Amino acid sequence: MAKAPVLTPQADDFPRWYQEVLAKAELADNGPVRGTMVIRPYGYAIWERMQAEIDDRIKAAGARNAYFPLLIPMSYLQREADHVEGFSPELAVVTHAGGKELDEPVVVRPTSETVIGEYMAKWTQSYRDLPLLLNVWGNVVRWELRPRLFLRTTEFLWQEGHTAHATEADASDYARRILETVYTDFMVDVLAIPVVVGRKTAKERFAGATNTLTCEAMMRDGKALQMGTSHELGQNFARAFDIGFSAADGAQQLAWTTSWGASTRMVGGLIMAHGDDAGLVIPPRLAATQCVVVLVKDGELDDATTASGVARALTA
Repeated sequence: MAKAPVLTPQADDFPRWYQEVLAKAELADNGPVRGTMVIRPYGYAIWERMQAEIDDRIKAAGARNAYFPLLIPMSYLQREADHVEGFSPELAVVTHAGGKELDEPVVVRPTSETVIGEYMAKWTQSYRDLPLLLNVWGNVVRWELRPRLFLRTTEFLWQEGHTAHATEADASDYARRILETVYTDFMVDVLAIPVVVGRKTAKERFAGATNTLTCEAMMRDGKALQMGTSHELGQNFARAFDIGFSAADGAQQLAWTTSWGASTRMVGGLIMAHGDDAGLVIPPRLAATQCVVVLVKDGELDDATTASGVARALTA
């Protein structure tokens, strides 16, 4: 009698195949709060290698790492109308702390344009301070109605870059540079996933952006997955947070800003782009385990159902 397959075949039920790979390769579990995720050591090792590769590229583009608070005053988000409208359905809001009601509600960051904009305004006085190129590694919370591990979770890990420039052209060029030399280069050369680079329609843009550039990848179920985005924010956030500077001729001007990010969604993309009916396939530069030795008794060949059997590293 033929043994049942270790995994549900992709052609039969791709979502179930995906969930089974996550479990049997010991990548992640559902967290205690709906939509949250526990990333297991093997899954986190893959994310760490992604982080290192992306971080090197971000630094090569001139940005420096910083850190900003997880909690943001509600009033910050309300300064940019499109931004607060776009994120309102996904916000987690804290109204009580320390045993009493807060004077002003605070938001668990869904993204950091507003809090970073507040400090960019403090740190920018002259054109000599520009461009200001920052990157943040951290977590964000967006209340997800239909969670799916790595792909859409209420809390996820990511990097978000934020920059301020003296001219619109410089901001536009930098947003495209990040898309091409950081995201596209990483996804093609390290993830080994071809991506289509394009522009979001006005309805699909990031809330508060004037232009959104994207890297889209095709998964094995025939669906596209957004892998990373880079946004031109025009002067919308500069106007809301008074990110101004003194130009070379002494005139006061508003800066032009960008933001860009990629998240643990890329781990899900990696699984769905390369995995097959036998399990997980990882490109060599991301594989935490390069080789697995399996003891097989004479006359027996068992399809291992542990992570070592389901996860295979490409060695070519």
